[in-house]
Amino acid sequence: MCDIAGMGQREVTFADLARRPDEVARDLVAWQRGDHDDAIAQTLAASARETHGRAMTLWAWSGPTADESPAWVLPIATTHTQSFSPPAPARVLVMAIGAAVDVGADPEMLMCADWHGWTVLIAPGADPDLFGLALGERLPDAARIAITPLPHPLNQIAEIDLGRARGHSGLAVLGNAVGAHPVEVAIALVAHGQPLDIDAGDPDMERNLHNWGLSGDPLPDDDDEILSGIDDDPCPRRRHARRMLQRLLRMGKVGRNYHTAIDHLSRGVPADQRHDALMVIEALLRAGLLGEKKSVGQRHIFLRRDALPEIHALMSRGITSDPTLAAIWTAPAPPQLRD
Repeated sequence: MCDIAGMGQREVTFADLARRPDEVARDLVAWQRGDHDDAIAQTLAASARETHGRAMTLWAWSGPTADESPAWVLPIATTHTQSFSPPAPARVLVMAIGAAVDVGADPEMLMCADWHGWTVLIAPGADPDLFGLALGERLPDAARIAITPLPHPLNQIAEIDLGRARGHSGLAVLGNAVGAHPVEVAIALVAHGQPLDIDAGDPDMERNLHNWGLSGDPLPDDDDEILSGIDDDPCPRRRHARRMLQRLLRMGKVGRNYHTAIDHLSRGVPADQRHDALMVIEALLRAGLLGEKKSVGQRHIFLRRDALPEIHALMSRGITSDPTLAAIWTAPAPPQLRD
């Protein structure tokens, strides 16, 4: 009888870094017992340890999303993306964003998602065949970069709520100054042909970021409390409304000159929740919290400046006086949020 537990390797070793990640994954016990995702995660964990050195071996897995957008699972933990720390994985993520735009990705549609605790970079419009070369140019000190196709479609992903991130890097300092996550700052910079290694003390850059759309009101200091309140909200439709308003504020989509396509807000929403997500958007439009602007035949939306008090009340405390919104909620807001 064949003993699967005795087959192959139990963990990825330093010597494996000279091989291809798919070859290493197939040698792992998890792969041999049919758990391909676990084996892939093990290779990502091994590569993640390497990101702390400049002469790194960088492994990533590529595959299309459900809507056929190019995407890469990076050796960066989701928690590291959210906190934008430690500096080494944050640098890899920023360079991956730059590489995706270098090969044709639409910066407006770039998104970070979670796959089993690992960061996925979704980049509509990017040329997946050129991404590895572009990443190598962005990370010239990397000893080896290997991009390997996933053995199955990329599923079980969910959008990462970036929130706020503190730090002393140029991106982090500018992010705090304009009320955005450093990843959002990086996307804005690369979209406008700016270097990603920037001086945090440059007043012109902060002004430029405002002009490019990162001009929403900075989030309050108790942002973690707000996010916790959203997660605790018992109504899934209201949770989606509050997260969407929070995301639009962080993107600086306030006023008619700063808008985004409605389709962008449904990315990362599970298929069985998209109907409710669209219902919430339409309700927010009818309630006057969102405004609409037609752009090249597409529906674009923005946060209405005159509705910012109502927007903050709904986002931070889950309350609204609008009957259109109240009619679609499935549960009242928790008392600790209403008070």
